[in-house]
Amino acid sequence: MRISRQIINSFLSVVFLITITEIVVGAASDPEVNMEMVGHFGGTIDTLDVKGNYAYVEQGQDLLILDITNPSSPVLVGKVMTKGLVGDIEISGNYAYVANGDNGLVIIDISNLSSPTIKGYYAGSVRCVSVSGNYAYVANLNDLMIIDISNPSSPILKGHYTGNIEDISVSGNYAYLVDLDNGLVIIDISNPSSPVLKGSYDTAGNACDVSVSGNYAYVADDSTGLVIIDISNPSSPVLKGSYDTSGIAVDILISGNYAYVADNDNGLTIVDISNPSSPTLKGSCDTPGYARGVSVSGNYAYIADNNGFVIIDISNLSSPTLKRSYDTIGITKSISVSGNYAYVAEWDNGLMIVDISNPSSPDLKGSYDTPGSAQDVAISGNYAYIADDNDLVIVDISNPSSPYLKGNFSTGGWAQHITVSGNYAYVIDNAKGIFIVDISNPSSPVLKGIYDTSPVIKGNYGYSGCIWSVSVSGNYAYVADEGNGLLIVDISNPSSPVLKGSYDTAGNACDVSVFGNYAYVADSNNGLAIIDISNPSSPVLKGSYNNNGYAQYVSVSGNYAYVATDDNLAIVDISNLSFPILKGRYTVSASDVSVSDSYVYVAEGVNGLVILKANPGKTAPLFADFSSNITSGCAPLLVQFNDSSQNAIAWNWDFGDGFNSTNQNPVHTYSSAGTYTVNLIVSNTNKTASKTATITVLETTGSDEESSGEDEGKSAGVISRKKTGNLTKESKKIPEFTIVCGIISLLAAFYITELNKR
Repeated sequence: MRISRQIINSFLSVVFLITITEIVVGAASDPEVNMEMVGHFGGTIDTLDVKGNYAYVEQGQDLLILDITNPSSPVLVGKVMTKGLVGDIEISGNYAYVANGDNGLVIIDISNLSSPTIKGYYAGSVRCVSVSGNYAYVANLNDLMIIDISNPSSPILKGHYTGNIEDISVSGNYAYLVDLDNGLVIIDISNPSSPVLKGSYDTAGNACDVSVSGNYAYVADDSTGLVIIDISNPSSPVLKGSYDTSGIAVDILISGNYAYVADNDNGLTIVDISNPSSPTLKGSCDTPGYARGVSVSGNYAYIADNNGFVIIDISNLSSPTLKRSYDTIGITKSISVSGNYAYVAEWDNGLMIVDISNPSSPDLKGSYDTPGSAQDVAISGNYAYIADDNDLVIVDISNPSSPYLKGNFSTGGWAQHITVSGNYAYVIDNAKGIFIVDISNPSSPVLKGIYDTSPVIKGNYGYSGCIWSVSVSGNYAYVADEGNGLLIVDISNPSSPVLKGSYDTAGNACDVSVFGNYAYVADSNNGLAIIDISNPSSPVLKGSYNNNGYAQYVSVSGNYAYVATDDNLAIVDISNLSFPILKGRYTVSASDVSVSDSYVYVAEGVNGLVILKANPGKTAPLFADFSSNITSGCAPLLVQFNDSSQNAIAWNWDFGDGFNSTNQNPVHTYSSAGTYTVNLIVSNTNKTASKTATITVLETTGSDEESSGEDEGKSAGVISRKKTGNLTKESKKIPEFTIVCGIISLLAAFYITELNKR
C-alpha cells in the first residue's frame, strides 16, 4: 500500500518546541594548553605606516619598527608580538593602533621604540583602523565601531554603524568607508554616539581602499584601478575621473598632485591627479612580490610587498627605482630543523635559513631563491633537498649565511614532498608518483627508479587520489596515499620498487611518520591512525585518535604525536599505542610541524615560523561539552547527542528520564511530554567534569488511547530494551504514549524509507 506524501507531511507538520539551556559545571571557557609560544619569525607583509624616520610594518602577527634614516639599510629597532594576524596599522602620537583580527583592536605604546609594549585592548573582530582625535574608527566586514581612546588603557565603544566595510578614512566630520559591494559610503560622525549615512557612490569594481584629499575621495577599486570621486557635496558624491592600472589596485596614498597605488602583482603605480577629471600615468616600479600596502615620506615610497618590505626612490617620479628590500619569510610551506637552524621552504622565496639558537629571538641567517615554488625541504649533511614544484633542488648549506645551488633534477610533474635516506632522495610528485633519485653525487643527481601511483589528473593542476607524503625506514618507503591510505613500498632495489602491503585508513591519508614498528598516519577524515608495520606485508591498525579536525600533518617525538589539523595542533600521548589520548592543544593553522628537544617548530603559512615550547607532561584540563541535533519534532522524540568534550576518555550520560548511556555520541528517544535535564559527566585518569542541558518536549495533540510502546529506541541501535521488560543499557520501563503518536512515528518511518530509496 502506498501512503500519500501529503498525508505524511500533514502529520509531520506538528511542531514541538525544544529549548536547550546550557549550564557548564567544572569547565573553563578556554582550556589550558600544554604549549606556549616562545618565538616567531616572518609572515607576509601586507600593511604599514611611516612616521618620520621609522616604518611600522606588519609581519604576520608581529609589529616591526624599522629605522629608515638610511633607506639603503633599514634597521630593525623594535618588535612586539600580538595574539592574532596584524591586518592594519595606524600611528598617532606615542601609540600604534593595530587591527588584530579576532583579537580586536590592540593599542601599543611606542614611546620607547626599542621596547614597544601593549597598552590596551578592545575586544572584537577588527580588520582595519583609522584614528582621528580621541577616537579610533575600526571595522570588520559587518560593522563600523567608533572607539573612545582618550584612555588608551581602557578603550570603550562610543558608536556603531552596520555595513560591509573593507577600509576607512576619516576627514573632518565624515568617515569614508569602502564597501566591497557598494563602493564608497560616507558616514556623518559629527555625533560619534550616533553615526548616520550621509551619501554613497557605487564603484564599478570591488572597492579595497580609500584616501581623502580636499574635495576628492580616491578609491583603489581592485581590477578597475583608481577611481576619483567628488565629495564636495557629501550627500551626493559623483564620479570625477578614473585611471585603469595594469594590475589590481588594493591600496592608495595621496601626496601632493600624485596618487601612489599599490597595484598587487604590478608593484607601485604613480598617477598624476593634478587634473582629477583626467588622471595620467606618471611612473611605475615593479616589486619582487605583490604590492599590498603603500606609504610615502619624502623621496621614498615604502611598500608592503607581501613577502618583504620594499623601499622605492621616487625622487624622479617618471622613473622610480628600487632602493632596498628588507627580506623576510613570507608563506611558509614546510620546515626541517637541524642543529641551531630551521630550514624553511617558502612559497615565493625558496629556502630560508633561520638561526634558532635563541628560540625566543629567531633571526634570518641566509636564503636561496629557488626557480619554482618551494613546497618541502629535507636536510642531510651539508645539503638541503627541496621539492620545488617541477624540480628537486639541492642547495649547499655548509655556510648557512651563503647557501648556493649544488644540483637539480626535474621530475616533470609536481614535486610536493621529499625525504632523504642514505644516497637517495625520495621525491613525491603528485602527478607521477615516487621518484627515487641517486644523490651520491649532489652536483649530478640521477633518476634510479619510479613507483607510479597513477593519480587521476583533473585539469592542469588538479589531481585526485594523489600521494602526499613519504617516510623511509630500512628497505621500505611508507606512503600517505590520498585514496588508498598507507602504502608500503619495498625499495631494497631502488631501480624497481614494488608494493609490499597497504592499509586503508578509510579517509584521506595526508601525512605519515614512522617510529619503530609503527606508522603514524594523519588522515583528514579520521584523525591519527597508528598502524603496526612489523609485518610489512600485512599492516594492521593498532590504535587511533580522532581530533575532530582536518588532520594534515604528524610528527612523532618520544611518547607523543603532534598532529596538526586545519586550526590547531594536538599533542597525543602514544605511550599506550592501543589507546592514545589527548594531552594538550594549541590553536595554530599549521602547514608543517617539526619537533626538536622540547620545542615544536610550526610552519604557519602567512604567519611564517612559530616556535612553541612543549610541556607534554603537564596534564591538559578536562572540559565537558555537548550539543543536540534536534530543534523540533514529534513525540516520541529521537535526539542525537554529540559530544565535543576535550581530553575525556569516558562518558556517562543521564537523560533525565531514568535512562543512561556510556556511549560517546548516544541517540535517545523521549517518549512522552515533559522537561528533562540531561547531564553529561566526562572523566579521564585525573579528574571529572560535567555539563547539563534542558530539553522540553510539548504534549502531542490527538487521541487519549494508549499503547505500550515496547520497541522504543530499537532503531537507534545505541540504547535499547528487550520485549521481556529486562533493561539492557537503560534503567527503567518506557512510559506509555498515545496511539496517534505511534501512528505518526510509523508514518515518519515510511517517509524516511521512501527518501532513502531515492
